Amino acid sequence: MRDLRFLLKTHYTNSRALIIGIDRYEKVSPLSYAVSDASEVRSILVGELEFPEENVAYLTDAEATRSNILKAYLRFARDDIDVDERLLVFFAGHGHTKSGSRGEIGYLVPFDADTKDLATLIRWDELTRNSELIRSKHVLFIMDACYGGLALTRHLQPGSVRFVKDMMLRHSRQVLTAGKADEVVADAGGPIPNHSVFTGHLIEGLRGNAATPEGIITASGLMAYVYGKVSGDRNSNQTPHYGYFEGDGDFIIRAPNLAELETPENKDLDRLIAVPYPEEHPSVESSQEKIRHIKMLLASDLNRPGFPGGHFD
Repeated sequence: MRDLRFLLKTHYTNSRALIIGIDRYEKVSPLSYAVSDASEVRSILVGELEFPEENVAYLTDAEATRSNILKAYLRFARDDIDVDERLLVFFAGHGHTKSGSRGEIGYLVPFDADTKDLATLIRWDELTRNSELIRSKHVLFIMDACYGGLALTRHLQPGSVRFVKDMMLRHSRQVLTAGKADEVVADAGGPIPNHSVFTGHLIEGLRGNAATPEGIITASGLMAYVYGKVSGDRNSNQTPHYGYFEGDGDFIIRAPNLAELETPENKDLDRLIAVPYPEEHPSVESSQEKIRHIKMLLASDLNRPGFPGGHFD
């Protein structure tokens, strides 16, 4: 298979988004600021980050049914989507987690859902799995809802640096969620009035607080910023979950003067930036996490020389 870096461009040919916010549910308790969160994110994308208004699908309350959400999302799987596009999917609403035989399974709760009927919900991996049908080189999922059952990795370590144009030439699928499966995600009390804790910090990050000294905002930098702010917020009892589930590129949110690097005389030049990395805040372990940790320690002891039944590797 040919390396995608020989096929992709060092800029975006188009920008698209699906923005969803649900305050009033048909069968589930209401929220206060999900629609406000969605509205502000849409406003930033269109007004400040050069997303064409006609390319931003916007569903709120009764419009955000299971059928409409999936129809709007799978519209991005059509052939008129270019490989050099970026796609951002934002959801503010209820999340739901169900325990399965292999761990937690996360769901998004659409307007017409009944949490007692799983067929009315949207499985997390129904979106992430179907992202392989979408040609856009960079897809970023931002979910102001609890996380469950999505395996993510973090490629970068503290002190990492990357070239901007190189990130543009690599495929990526990235996720940022407001909290983990066993956490209550706050609908209020954020740094900005009428917004949740998570989206309040997200908005501030999108507006420049997550930028590097060069003014560049990447998805990795935004995720690091939001993680640090939300997990350390005195009104927050949640820990955002973030990372990649595919690829090693990076969704570029804003990159001033990138066009200067694409001129013929600068085609071989790139810009090196430090990638922000959050300070990990210690979290309180759940009972299941404690059990897994104890099992890991016991397994380690069994392999230790001198421990009854232990042996050398």
